[in-house]
Amino acid sequence: MNNKATIFLDYKSLLFSIAYNMLGQVAAAEDIVQDTFVKWLETNDSAIHNTKAYLVKAVTNTCINYLQSARVRRESYIGIWLPEPLNDYETGSAQKRVESYHALSIGILVLLEKLTPQERAIFLLREIFAYDYAELAEIFEKTADNCRQILKRAKANLGKETRRFEVDLKVHEKILHHFLEAVSAGQVEELIQVLKEDIVLMGDGNGNTFMLNGQRITATQKPICGSANVSRLLINVWPKFHEHIPDFRQQIIMANGLPSILNFSGNTPIALVSIEPDGDRISNIYIQTNPDKLMQFRSETI
Repeated sequence: MNNKATIFLDYKSLLFSIAYNMLGQVAAAEDIVQDTFVKWLETNDSAIHNTKAYLVKAVTNTCINYLQSARVRRESYIGIWLPEPLNDYETGSAQKRVESYHALSIGILVLLEKLTPQERAIFLLREIFAYDYAELAEIFEKTADNCRQILKRAKANLGKETRRFEVDLKVHEKILHHFLEAVSAGQVEELIQVLKEDIVLMGDGNGNTFMLNGQRITATQKPICGSANVSRLLINVWPKFHEHIPDFRQQIIMANGLPSILNFSGNTPIALVSIEPDGDRISNIYIQTNPDKLMQFRSETI
């Protein structure tokens, strides 16, 4: 391995983290990092004074361009588009992906969809990766004051929802187990107690369907709002998966840094359920059933 390749490896996990959190897509983030690596090998680095800043700038600008064109491509997407979950494997496992550090939760990635690509980039680099304004000015070729104003605008667009960045893992896992027990047992009252009144459920299936006892089930085309509607949907659909999906099983795994429920038919992942608590109740549920976004979870076995 030559020296330039070795230098790039020192920053590869950081670059992947930035790209993934910008795009919410694993393969696209990996492609951008790989393209940046190829360009880096072809670059005359003698004129580069700050390698890290150069590589971060290259990845960030490519991601901004990608997002600007992605908005057009997503118009043909069927139903709700959710970020692709990132498989963290088990915490402490030897096979844990180093690239997954600083992977934001599905809920946070959904929240960041409110921002323009540039606002998202500056928000991530400042608030998540702790870049100072002088570094941001160099990366975006703006003044520090301009970067500060863009960040202020991004925070204004997010509003009070920035509190969702604070997560207590133990509380999150406790609520997840409570939620799973209530749904699996069909305990409507128990389930409603763990859901906020204004809860929102979003499902991403891109038009894919399940056949359950002769009934075609597909992801909701629009968000489901309110604890009564969400609990009714879960109680009606969840048991059908248990009864009619061949070799159905569930596993709690780490995805995007948080415990999530992964559902299988045999060794094929069919649905990933992620929750977002607010206090001691669930404020959002995200269900990913698009098989293209679950392929990486095939290696998860009991």
